[in-house]
Amino acid sequence: MAIRTARRRSRLALTATEERAAPDGGCLALPQRNSGVPCPRRRTGVKFRCCVVAVTALGLAAGAGPAAAASPDALPDLAMYKLSDFRMEKTPDQRRLLRYTTIIVNIGAGNFQAEGTRASAAQPEMSVVQRIFDFAGASRVRSTAARMYWSGDGHSHWHLRDLETSSLDRADNGVKVGSTAKHGFCFFDNIKFNLLLPGSPPNVSYTGCGTDPTVLTQSMGLSIGWGDAYYYNLVDQWVDITGLVPGRYRLTTTADAQNWFVESDEYNNLTWTELQINKNGPPRVTAQGPYALLPSG
Repeated sequence: MAIRTARRRSRLALTATEERAAPDGGCLALPQRNSGVPCPRRRTGVKFRCCVVAVTALGLAAGAGPAAAASPDALPDLAMYKLSDFRMEKTPDQRRLLRYTTIIVNIGAGNFQAEGTRASAAQPEMSVVQRIFDFAGASRVRSTAARMYWSGDGHSHWHLRDLETSSLDRADNGVKVGSTAKHGFCFFDNIKFNLLLPGSPPNVSYTGCGTDPTVLTQSMGLSIGWGDAYYYNLVDQWVDITGLVPGRYRLTTTADAQNWFVESDEYNNLTWTELQINKNGPPRVTAQGPYALLPSG
C-alpha cells in the first residue's frame, strides 16, 4: 500500500510536459468534476482525470499568453437638471395644480439602456433588465425590479414606471404634502446636454420608446451626454396642491429613487427647488439645490 501511494504521489508531481507524454494520455492534476469538460473513456472503461490547470500549463508551455482581462463596465450616471417652468393651473373642477418641467440626463461613461420583455401580449407589463456596456464594446444584462407598461396617460407608447419621482414638502419641517401625478416615463435622446463628455454621440441614438402595443420586447435609453425632458404642459406633469396654505415648500425630483439601475454615482440623482406658493399667482423660486451642470463656456 505504501509503495502504491508513493507511486501515485510521484505521478501527480509530473510536469506539464511530462504529463502530455504520459502513456495513458491522462491529465492527473484535478478530477473531472472540477474541469467542467467531459472526459473520454479509457479502454478499461475508467474515465480520464481531466485537468484545466494542466491544460493551461501546456498552453503556456507552447507559448500561449494568459487570458485577457475583462474590460471594466462603462456605467451610466443618471442625474436631474434644475427644475423650471413653474406654473399654477386652476382646473374646471376647482383644483390647483403645480406644474413644472424636469430634465433627466445621463452624465456617465456609458449609455443607460433598459430592456423590457414579456412572454405574451396578454401580459400587461414587461419585466425589465438593464444592459450594461463595457469599454471594449461588449455588454451584459442585469435583472431589475423595474417594470414597463403600455400607455396609461393617453400617450400611445411604452413607459418605464417611476423612473422619476417628485415630492412636495413643507420647507420648515419637511412634512410631505404632495407628490407627482406622473408615473410613466418614455425616455430617449431629445435634449443635447453635454456632448463634450467622452463617448457622447453627436446625433440621436435612442429615438423613442416603442409605439406597438403587441411587441414582446421593448428597449429605451439615454446616450452619454443626452437628456430627456418632461415639460410642464404634459399629461400628469403636476402636483395637486388644492387646499395648500400659502408658504414655502420644497419640490424634490429624483431619478431612479428605488435604485433599480446600476450607476457610477448613486448620490447625485436628485435636485430640489424651494418655492413660495401663494393663494393666487404663480409660485416664486426662493432657492435651488444641486443639479447636473451644463458644460462651462
